[in-house]
Amino acid sequence: MKLSRAEFERRYAAGQLKLALIGMSNIGKSYSGMRLATHFDFTLIEVDRLIWDALGETDMDAFAAWQGQPYSEGYEARERESIALETDATRKSLQSQARNALLDTTGSVIYTDAAVLKTLSEDWFTVYIEAAPEHLERLKSQYFAQPKPLAWNGHYKKRNGMNDTESLLASYPDLLASRASAYSALADHTISSADILTDQVEVLFDLIKPAR
Repeated sequence: MKLSRAEFERRYAAGQLKLALIGMSNIGKSYSGMRLATHFDFTLIEVDRLIWDALGETDMDAFAAWQGQPYSEGYEARERESIALETDATRKSLQSQARNALLDTTGSVIYTDAAVLKTLSEDWFTVYIEAAPEHLERLKSQYFAQPKPLAWNGHYKKRNGMNDTESLLASYPDLLASRASAYSALADHTISSADILTDQVEVLFDLIKPAR
């Protein structure tokens, strides 16, 4: 949903703004959402937590362990189940009537069904946190250091002469490139992951607003 800066500010003042953050896992959506909800008049909705609840899990580590890696036995079925759960959780979240709803989406929101994406596109101001070039290597290393459930959507390829982990590392750039294109197409506004690290939360709030 395209908004002018004036309309963004009018809706926020009236408590009627619907704002969604999209981007790769570990890019800073939850961090930014938490900061905005803590310092400003937003109601934070975390889709990941809704999925954990549906699975009967308690945290991200348990969710990631359940889904596993794309070379794990049964991964494809669990990936489909995860995306179905995400679609349902996101659909319910998009119906929120909370004051200035702030939606912290999962990284695989782009794989939810067409009706969910249509609602997100038409009814929510969607901000894409784009990975700055200097953060691309961090994303890859952090994925292995602190695994999160990740839908590969067919982008994992076993490479000749490489073990499973090496193949995963080699496949990761392809996944990032594919997702970057999908996020950009869905977004109303884009900011850099380098910029969200500002110490001044007022600057972050200003960054998420439309340019004009």
